[in-house]
Amino acid sequence: MKVIPFWMVTMAYLWCAIDVCRGGLLTTTCLQFEEDYNFKEDKFAGMWYEVRRLYDPSVPQHEDCVVMNYQLGEKGSFNIRESYQIGDESEPIYRGGKADPKVFQDARIPKFFERFNTTDPADPDLSIDIVATDYSSYAVVYSCTSINSTHHNETAWVLSRQPALAKNMVELVNLFLETRFTRDDHKWRATMQTADYCKPTLVEDLASHSTASRVRRLFGSIPLAVLLGAMLVKLFH
Repeated sequence: MKVIPFWMVTMAYLWCAIDVCRGGLLTTTCLQFEEDYNFKEDKFAGMWYEVRRLYDPSVPQHEDCVVMNYQLGEKGSFNIRESYQIGDESEPIYRGGKADPKVFQDARIPKFFERFNTTDPADPDLSIDIVATDYSSYAVVYSCTSINSTHHNETAWVLSRQPALAKNMVELVNLFLETRFTRDDHKWRATMQTADYCKPTLVEDLASHSTASRVRRLFGSIPLAVLLGAMLVKLFH
């Protein structure tokens, strides 16, 4: 029988205690990605749905109905609002966080330090890389965070702008995953996003509120006389 070292069990409990126990594989080597592109923060901002996650067989209850809203902050950072469910009878569970860019001179892909539900600087950050995205349909996010001098906690997510990937994107995403995630333990679990399973979440409302506030700011900055004049021109021509 294979015995799990005590230090691994201890690290797992500590990882859960800081609210980053969202599953993950224990590995000694992080994946290296050769992609190279200029990341556009403003195009990445907005609503994303998690549609797949790297499968961790040790997690007894998986997160489903994961919805996140990335709001552009200062200096390339993001403020994140996220909700998820544990089982079909669960109400949405909410967490908030922030992703700050980490800058390396040799970085080929955008890298961030992500923190959820903590303001204590002593709490560890979750390292995330946005390894692929077209901004309008899908994104692949990879995390490989050191937990000691020899081991890392590894996980990854596939995100979609809609609760399901567009059909023309499925083959493209599958090809990317099959050619980059090649270890035997790299298996994927579909994240539930169906309307009959997932309950309404306030995170989805953030997008509509944000759009409405932008419209109010836009029209609020235009003098009333100009608006009335434009309406009359439209009416009589």
